[in-house]
Formats: sequence, C-alpha cells, structure tokens
Amino acid sequence: MKSKSLAVILICLMGAVLITGCGSSKSSEAGLKGKPESVSAVTDGEEAGGEEVKGKEAVGEEAVEEAEGNNKEKSPVKTKKRIRKTSDEKASGKKSLAQRMAGKYSYHYSDEEGNDEFFIMDVVPFGNNLYAFCGQAMPEDYESLEAYSFWAAEFIPVDADEMTSPDGDTVSVNELCFSVMANAGLYSDTGHKGTITLTDDGLVFEGFENEGFLTPEYDDSRLFLKDERVEDAFGYLNRKPDGGDKELQGLWILDDKEADLYLEFKGSDLYMYKKDPNTEVYYAAGGCEFSNGSFECTASRLGYGGVPAELSCDYEVTGDTLTLKFSDSDLPEGIPEKAKYLRIGDDDVHVVTMDEVELDSEALGMYGRSTYIEELVSQDYYGVFVSSAKEPEKLESVMDKLEKAGFTGSCTVYTPDFSGLNPEPYYVAVTGMYTSESDAKEALSGAKAAGFKDAYVKYAGTYIGDKYWYTMYGGDNIEILKDGVMLRGVSLEIPYRTEEDEITVDLFVSKDAVFDKTADTGSFGNYEKGDTPYDWIVRNYKLMNEDVDQYMMNGPALSGVFEVGIRDNKITTYYGSYWWD
Repeated sequence: MKSKSLAVILICLMGAVLITGCGSSKSSEAGLKGKPESVSAVTDGEEAGGEEVKGKEAVGEEAVEEAEGNNKEKSPVKTKKRIRKTSDEKASGKKSLAQRMAGKYSYHYSDEEGNDEFFIMDVVPFGNNLYAFCGQAMPEDYESLEAYSFWAAEFIPVDADEMTSPDGDTVSVNELCFSVMANAGLYSDTGHKGTITLTDDGLVFEGFENEGFLTPEYDDSRLFLKDERVEDAFGYLNRKPDGGDKELQGLWILDDKEADLYLEFKGSDLYMYKKDPNTEVYYAAGGCEFSNGSFECTASRLGYGGVPAELSCDYEVTGDTLTLKFSDSDLPEGIPEKAKYLRIGDDDVHVVTMDEVELDSEALGMYGRSTYIEELVSQDYYGVFVSSAKEPEKLESVMDKLEKAGFTGSCTVYTPDFSGLNPEPYYVAVTGMYTSESDAKEALSGAKAAGFKDAYVKYAGTYIGDKYWYTMYGGDNIEILKDGVMLRGVSLEIPYRTEEDEITVDLFVSKDAVFDKTADTGSFGNYEKGDTPYDWIVRNYKLMNEDVDQYMMNGPALSGVFEVGIRDNKITTYYGSYWWD
C-alpha cells in the first residue's frame, strides 16, 4: 500500500491545478458557476435518459402537458409548479429531514446545440448537516451519469430544528460551494439563500437567486428527480454493512478548540468530518481493510474529485475510548497522527447554522483575478497629442475645442501615468488614448481635418498610474464579510477614456480603506462624517435592502463610476464618485 496521505496527494493536485490554470476536462471554472443558461423548464413528468418519470400529479396537468411538448426546446419555458410534500405515512418517524434527503438526484436538459446534459447531485449528510457532490454530466450510454465538471455544496440551515425534524419536509438554507478545480479550493462566494423541499419524486429547490444550478435564471424553482445513475460522492466506499470491526461501529469525536473532528465507522467504511463554520467542510470517506487491530483505508474528499488517499492506522478500543495511531505523519491538517476519540450518539453531531458563519476575504480568495488587472496594465497605448502644459488649467480652452469638434474620447493625460511618456509632470490634451497605432493614425487624420494642425501620434507605453475607475450598477453584487466588503464582477478600467474594453474583476474593500483627503465626500450618497469606505458601503447596502426611499434620497449611492487606488485587487483609497457622462 502506498505511504502517501490524503494531504500530500491533495496538495500535489492543487499545485498542479494552480500551475496549469485548471486546465483538465473537469477543471473549468464553469464547474462552479458557469452553468448553461438555456435549460428547459423542469417538471416531474419529463423524460430522464429516455425513461418516463412517474408522478405527473406533483406539478399539475397543465404544466406537465406543456413540458412534455417542449422539454428539448433551447429557449426557457416557464411552468407552474405545485409542491406535493411527502405524506405523513411515508415520512419516517425516526429519520431527520437531513437523513431523508440523502440520495442521488438529477435534472435533465438540452444545451444550445441540442445535446442531452444533466445537472447531478449526490446528497451526503453527516449527522444532520447537509452536503452534496454536484456536477454536470453528458451521458454516453444513459446507464450512468458521471460529472465532467464538479464541486461540493454545503447547505447551511438557518434553523437547525428544520434539519433535525422527523416530519418536516422543507428547510431554509444558504448554499456555499467550493471545488479543488477553481479558486484554490476556497468558497466561490458568500452563498445563495433558498429553500429545499423533499417530495415523493425528489428535491425542489426554490429561491437561490442568480445561482443558475439549483434554480434557473428565468425561474425561481427547479425539481431534481431521484436518479440512481448519478455517480457516487465517495467512490471508494465498500458499502458492506456487515464488514469491519464491530467494536468500531458508530460515531467518535475528538474535541478541538476550533472545530470538532468526527469519525464514523459504518461496516467496513470510514467517514471523516470536520466543519469550521468559516471555512470549507472537510468531509472524506472510503473503504477499509481490517487486520489485527489495524486498518488500511482508501478514501476521497468531497469537492476534490476521485483522487485517492491511502491511509494506514493502528487502533485500540477501550470501553468508549478509541485510540488511533496513523503510521503516516503527513495527514490532512486537523487530523492528528495519534489521538483518543470518545464514543457519541447519532444526535451528538453539532449542526452548523448560518448565525455561526462569519466569512472573511481569506475564505473566499480572489479567483486569481489579479491576473486580469495585470492584463489591463500590460496594454500598450497610443495618443493623438494636441497640446501640453505644466498646469492642467492652461489646457481648458483646447479641451473645449476638442469636445466641440466631436472628439468624445478627448481627455487630459498626466505624463507620469504612462511608461513611454515624460516622467517629469506634464499635462497633455489628447483626442483620446488608443490601443493600436493604426487607430491613433486614423484619429490623427480627423484631428488635422478639424483644424488641429500640430497634432501628432505618440506611443504612450503602458499604464503605470495608481488610480482606476470601477463601474457598478446597483448593489446586488456586494458581499459583506467579516473583514471588509467584496465587490463582485465590477467593470474596471484605467482613469482615461480609451478604446479598450473594460475588464470584469472582483475587488475587496477592507476596513482599512480610506477616503483620500482630496475626495469630495459630498458626492458619496449618504456619507456621514468620519465614515470609512467600508462604513459607507455597509450603510448604503443596508438602506438599499431595508429603506429604499432613504437610500435613493440623493440618488443610488452605490451605482456610478468610482475612482480608486488598488493594490492586489484590494481597494486602498477612494478618490471620487461620478455619474456617467
């Protein structure tokens, strides 16, 4: 048996992913959130893999008839749904809702080219905590559904009692996703809120706005049908309930000041679980071979694909105490080489709830989007220079003439902002900044024709200034974190009018960010004396969601163009807030 531990193998995999830019067939960042937009509306009367799914009454006849005729359409078809909860007779009086939701599910759709695809999930609770292996599958023989893109989903409840309920069928959750194939295994965002309802036919997901997998962009619910063809979340389980050592069977806990480590032996299978509310769950499982007080285990971790980890361990059970000694010291972080575990009952596993979760920027990472900013600042620029001066005020009349002549991209360039221009401070009036010399020469012809006889083309080099413009529309892409604010998917450009397309980035505003002393804070809607940018954003975000009239009193404060200083995707300084021209 190999002497590699789970940590070594996973670290090697993550290193390869980061070096290659997630280039394997399963490593596309789309695996997390790049889900197809053109998916047909779901009903539980649709066909899955060529077999009719029973239970049309779950959604109503009108919706079923419409879906049966349109299931393969490329454009979204909205249908009515009526959720039929599991009957009291069928609901177990002993199993919790989390345990009853366990199982495999799929949603069948056609992509834009008419190819059959499936959204798949294997729901694997631990105690009454709900997790799932999720992915996208393109079947070859329809006998099995294996993901070509995958990730892990954590469904963190608002109320633990809903997860533990023996007869309830609905739970309100926040979905958090992560995958080794993207974002270095960190959470993709702060999550999506919605409800999950257990029905006789599967799981109905409602809400989860802008999530795209659990619910489509054109509707607020989706039904995943029961489907045993879905691949296993843990592919190395023996699934032999009568195997293993009977003394080991059940749950064990190792107390930890940060997060408890749980082990569960089921037959000859071992499950390992640790959940810090503020980081991704560690949940691994696999099959074991036992011999004379020792076992060898081949396991895989949720969200990390089928990469095997092989562990060797000696054990001793004394009453309700289990002593484990792993022979390999390179264990995953949080699992000690030698420790004593205490036996616990099924109801003793802590259920993590949303009021415990306080995500910070370290938990989310930045998706490697600093690379995008590097692309922005590596762009070469050319300018059509019309006039220059040591003071910008002396160029005002020239700028007026350029605007009247129709040069909408005209601006004043500060020469130290560009690598190819004079480092000594000068201000230059230009018709615009261009990303190719040919575009600049074309603009030069127009400038001369407009009477600017002394205009000429000059290579400006790359942008080396410290200010940028980001543009935001509304505030739906704002995430409030423990240590700052994440601005998702904002448009970023250099602070000059150029012909270059804006890039889309994530920017982080820490609690240490400041308003520059030259900033006109009166242009920042609902600003209060003493505010930091963090204070100002959080106040407006709350107003936007709780008191729209107050938020809009001076216009939508969080919308517009903002001039900021940036270092490594982190906004350090706010210089100005502007409306669009």
